[in-house]
Amino acid sequence: MSPIPLEEAVESPHPSTVTDGKDSTMKSPLESLSETPWTRGVAAGSLCVGAVLLLSGRRRSGLVFAAAGAAVALLENPQAVRDTWNAVPRLVRSGQDFLVRVEDFADELNRQGLRLRKVLSGE
Repeated sequence: MSPIPLEEAVESPHPSTVTDGKDSTMKSPLESLSETPWTRGVAAGSLCVGAVLLLSGRRRSGLVFAAAGAAVALLENPQAVRDTWNAVPRLVRSGQDFLVRVEDFADELNRQGLRLRKVLSGE
């Protein structure tokens, strides 16, 4: 078996390891960890803890952790905060329209029920 020439570059299947024939660099777990934004880890952890607490019945603690996680996540992307803030009036309007449609549906269902009772009772 012949050795591979130094001029050929070979990529490892692992993205953190690259072998170029001259220099072999491998990132340590700490280096890989330091490239991950800490805000994502804190936000994800807080949201997960909040979800577990909410599911276990500890509402107040769950809401605190979920709100903290959401706040940290929003620190990473302030444009998302602006977009959400600008979308609130539209979302409130959509919610009101939906509730009006549900109310109209319930009223119509009630009227149909009254008519059906009259027909079935023979009045």
